[in-house]
Amino acid sequence: MPQLALLAIAAGAATSVAVGALFAFIEFAGDAMASFAGGDFQSLPPMTRVALPLAGAAVLGVVLTPLAARHRRAGVAHVLERLAARRVRFPLANAAVQWFGGAAALGAGFSGGAEGPAVHLGAASSSGMGNALKIPQNSIRVLVACGAAAALASSFNTPMAGVIFALEVVLMEYTAATFIPVLLAAATGNIVGHWMFGEAETLAMPNLAMHSYSDIPFVMLAGVVIGALAAAFVAGLRGFAKLDGQPYWLRAGLAGAITGAAALASPAVMGIGYDSVHLALLGQIAWPALLVLVVAKTVASTACVGLGLPVGVIAPTLVIGAAAGELMGFAGAAWAPADASSPGFYAMLGMAAMVGAALHAPLTALLIVLELTSNLHVILPAMLIVAVATATSRHALRQPSAFAVPLRRLGISHPPTAPEQHLLRTAVAGLMERRFALLPQGGAAAPTPGAAIWFIAPGMDDVPRLLRAEDVPPASAASAAGGEPAPFIDFRATLLEARERLDQTGAQALCVHNGRVEGLAGIVGVLECAQLDAWATGHRRQATDAVPRASRGRGK
Repeated sequence: MPQLALLAIAAGAATSVAVGALFAFIEFAGDAMASFAGGDFQSLPPMTRVALPLAGAAVLGVVLTPLAARHRRAGVAHVLERLAARRVRFPLANAAVQWFGGAAALGAGFSGGAEGPAVHLGAASSSGMGNALKIPQNSIRVLVACGAAAALASSFNTPMAGVIFALEVVLMEYTAATFIPVLLAAATGNIVGHWMFGEAETLAMPNLAMHSYSDIPFVMLAGVVIGALAAAFVAGLRGFAKLDGQPYWLRAGLAGAITGAAALASPAVMGIGYDSVHLALLGQIAWPALLVLVVAKTVASTACVGLGLPVGVIAPTLVIGAAAGELMGFAGAAWAPADASSPGFYAMLGMAAMVGAALHAPLTALLIVLELTSNLHVILPAMLIVAVATATSRHALRQPSAFAVPLRRLGISHPPTAPEQHLLRTAVAGLMERRFALLPQGGAAAPTPGAAIWFIAPGMDDVPRLLRAEDVPPASAASAAGGEPAPFIDFRATLLEARERLDQTGAQALCVHNGRVEGLAGIVGVLECAQLDAWATGHRRQATDAVPRASRGRGK
């Protein structure tokens, strides 16, 4: 833990630098596009709002089309894809695509967010640090979560939301071994982010509160409506993702055309859209404009994200949720003028509901809204609306998380099963047996401290032969040739990779290798199949013992 904590602090600082470079390039690209177009997005003439995304699509098409499809994957979904791999490595080409493509797309007015690119670059920089230091893969997974947490903390001034996002979405587990490093990384990222970007609130606004508890039924009704909207959002992503077999230039052009058409109806569609969120929180957008914004932003955002542009998905859900929430506030005021809370208050609730329902991340949604608005009065109604909206989208309408859409297109099961999660948490080095002795070919057993449980000898096929100590005379290696083959596995691998290696080879044990010294001299331990099964069974038994006895009856 002390070493991992120090690495987490370093990962938080490195992530802040990477995110700072990203935001600097986004600002540069936005300024260049704005000066070329003659103003900010909402002040542009109608035809310019159409031409700007098309020009950005042309740039992205020319630059990114020659790349292999695997190198164009970016954002939070790419982070989850790399975590699903047995070795967590982030290709440099994908990070470059994310850095350049994200800035170019947002600068050209495509509907998306900067948090996805920030999380990708934070995870990539943290993972690169861990791989350079050759630490075990289960610890690199924690560093990836540290980078994700620090990215949100440094770029959006939401340290606690960054921590919960890393645990709830990236790692999908809450343990002390992961919480402490992630907490340190988020705190470091937030401190460095304050130093780089200042301490101003992202969404400063009046301190609004619920009018009375009579609002609660309407809050829950709003949760149903926004949950259905979140389900439609994810369904739109799934629909556009079906075009991933088309040439990238065609998909980028289609995203540019849809964005331009949506921007004709509502200029607020373009870019990240936090200015629209601010106006919605203040209740300063008329309901017809809100209705158009909800529809146009949903269509444009699902097109940009679903068609593979390197932009984030959290910011669009915040914008859509704020606009939909304010619409529900206007409806409540029309239904019961004397008892209804302000439309701005419902805009806050709508943000939380949309993020929680679309991303299947209710705790992250609550903390994002709480930290962005600095409003403690939102907690109770936000808990209710997020619970109802998430249940509506996930269980009633059976829509997956927005992050799961591209993963399922790649054939990756998300989220991983509980047994896989258990095996991913521990490295081979944490379970292997270290009491072994090497048997040189035709010689005496090499002296080792302590009593050896295993004897290892060279095999004819360059695969070590493994025997139990009681089956081998201590002073001879003659009978070693009759032992069972034990393929190599790297000591940094997780137990899940060891389980798969055992299944592939049919071996009963693996020789754990340090990866630095060739041959038998690099062996540092032995992992037996029965030992791994006993460990996994013990963890399953612990999980079963944690279930209340009353729930273990027939049919449970």
